Amino acid sequence: MADFQEQLRNYRQQKQKEALLSSFKLKLKRFLMLGTGVDPTQGKCQTTIEVKPAPDKSDINDTPEEYASSDDEIEASHRVVNASEGQDNKCLKYTLWTVYFLFWVTLYVIAIELKFGLVFLMFSALLGIYFNTRTGPKDPNEISAYSIFNKNCESIDGTLKAEQFEREIRYGSGSVR
Repeated sequence: MADFQEQLRNYRQQKQKEALLSSFKLKLKRFLMLGTGVDPTQGKCQTTIEVKPAPDKSDINDTPEEYASSDDEIEASHRVVNASEGQDNKCLKYTLWTVYFLFWVTLYVIAIELKFGLVFLMFSALLGIYFNTRTGPKDPNEISAYSIFNKNCESIDGTLKAEQFEREIRYGSGSVR
């Protein structure tokens, strides 16, 4: 039974470390984006876990029911973040975008004075295209608009395929389901 307790303790410590690491990564990403990036938790229910200190070995009972009740306590300690925080973030986001735009206009005016206005504009357009496209990997179950990248070359709904077009021409639009 002591082996089971040790495995459970190690598992909980590993999960706490993973949660801490993912929280740190998210905070770092938000900091680097200065609040302007899309929040990955937007539209999702956010929960926070209140971490309780690990019990001493003297406090641990040898019954599995004790572990089940402690898991229930962890679930009960979750709380939902208020929706009013989203309003504050939206105001901050618009303010930051305004500051960024004014900063860009200032740099553009300086570039015009230095006779590099068109070069600055082109680099700005390229950077805008780069930062507005996804540069990270896609989710494993995400379907691509290009059927060649999907499993079994399956196309998304609404795609006009050559086979479908041929059936419509030969047998009319009622032949397509």
